[in-house]
Amino acid sequence: MPRTISVFLVFIVLMTGIGLGGHLFQPPKPPSKSDANYPAYEQMMTNLKATTVSPHPSGSNELESVRAHLLEQIRKMNLKATVDKVTVTVEDVKADLIERKGAPDFKNIPTINGISPEEGFTNTIRAKARFDKNDKVVLQNILVKLDAPETDRGILMSAHYDTKPETPGAADDMISVVAMLEAMRQQMGNPNLKSDLYFLFTDGEELGAMGAKSFVQSHPEMQKKIDLVVNLEARGNRGSLLMFETSNRNLDAVHYLQSASSHPLSFSFLSALYHRMPNGTDLTRFLKAGYSGLNFAAAEGAENYHKETDSFANLDRGTAYHFLLTALEIADHASQVPFKEGRKQDSLFFSLSPSYLMIMSSFTSYILSLVAVVSVIWWINLQIRKGNFQLRTIMAGTSYLLGVMAGAVLLSWGIVSGVTQVMHLGESTNNDMIFFSIIFIVGICSLIAGIIRARKLSLQESLAGLLPLLLLLVVGSAVLFQEISYLFSLTLLGTLIVVLLNKYRIARWIASIVIGTGIVFLYTPVCWLIYVLFMLPFTPVAVAISVIPILIVSALFVTKET
Repeated sequence: MPRTISVFLVFIVLMTGIGLGGHLFQPPKPPSKSDANYPAYEQMMTNLKATTVSPHPSGSNELESVRAHLLEQIRKMNLKATVDKVTVTVEDVKADLIERKGAPDFKNIPTINGISPEEGFTNTIRAKARFDKNDKVVLQNILVKLDAPETDRGILMSAHYDTKPETPGAADDMISVVAMLEAMRQQMGNPNLKSDLYFLFTDGEELGAMGAKSFVQSHPEMQKKIDLVVNLEARGNRGSLLMFETSNRNLDAVHYLQSASSHPLSFSFLSALYHRMPNGTDLTRFLKAGYSGLNFAAAEGAENYHKETDSFANLDRGTAYHFLLTALEIADHASQVPFKEGRKQDSLFFSLSPSYLMIMSSFTSYILSLVAVVSVIWWINLQIRKGNFQLRTIMAGTSYLLGVMAGAVLLSWGIVSGVTQVMHLGESTNNDMIFFSIIFIVGICSLIAGIIRARKLSLQESLAGLLPLLLLLVVGSAVLFQEISYLFSLTLLGTLIVVLLNKYRIARWIASIVIGTGIVFLYTPVCWLIYVLFMLPFTPVAVAISVIPILIVSALFVTKET
């Protein structure tokens, strides 16, 4: 095939794969007036506007107004709400924080304006809520139960209705609260419930999830009644709703999500990453108590997190509808299909389309990794025996790949450092335009480097330097980070399929287009989520990962035909 057409196909495959991967993160469009969900959406937005007039931290008069609004909505549904009150002191919060994260090293923290490190630590806690003069605050959880007639087991949906003192909290977390109200409204007259439905509105989440902690401790009997906890949260105010955390042995829970939701978005590596981080939500309290659970959040737009800009006006309407759709569908599915956790297995999963999760058991994923490793070792050994390349070819190719990755990382790091200093951006900054610009610039440079090398080599020689590194990544991820091993094992198997079809020209080109697009598609969400979750300073990590599919696609199309 002429070189110009090959290069053109490289661009087409890269753009198609990136476009399909990016499409996963587009939230569903808000319903039109003719849509069945429009009345619920309209009522949800009305309630959201009414409950985000001002910040309403725990203990404030503003939170009392929000609570009164919620209770009035529940009363209008002819439902009974139970309000659990618990008094929490600053010392309680401090002790809980030290228990979870360890005590600060006060000896190495300077005294500022005459305030000791210990007092500064206490003042930080005081600033999160409206404590009274005795350093006490009363937290009030609201619980509503829809009772299924023939069972005493069910699902609990949870969201918090308190905010930080500086934000009205439209995304974090009032959109979750009002979405749950509509799920409750939809199911309140259902005489054929197959599961009990619990709706819990917690207080004190911004105070270290003290409301959820109190609920778990005060109601130990609930653990025998709740089969699954579904928590709705937010870290940003736009983009699709991510299921970002699960309990352990989550195979059945993820399958349940697949059955319930028309627009699931989730990746198993997210949950594994979150479990390695010190962060926590209300669901953390339930998981520590042994509950099974799923945690959802909008992650894009983190620049508005805990800020005044997390307002009703700034909340993306598609994101708002995704919250509603998720709450409605999970509640509706639970009303018909009880959750049963029979297979105590971990799972590996990723979104294959906006409406479908690819799910496999942990055992299956290990088998996939093993097949990939054995197949590639067999192929490399076969090529060496045939004389298609030598060990030095592998070493040279791997060195070139690592060199391109290192160069890409250094270039992106330099751009990030320079831009953040010039624009006075902080470490916790998300700027999509900067990220896309860096990815584009470094991607073009990596692509040029890949094309220059690949055009001088056969497909076998070009892959000789790529596959060994992927082989190490498969083994390493299977041992240390199994939840993302699919990324490398599927890449290995895909490229191996192409090389086995090398002697059949048309079959090779078709396979190269399909598999190349698929590989880029798999890597796109990973790179995007690294940036979204870890902010602009982690762009070099996303860039390093993006080099792999770029060089693979170059090898598939630009190498010499044999």
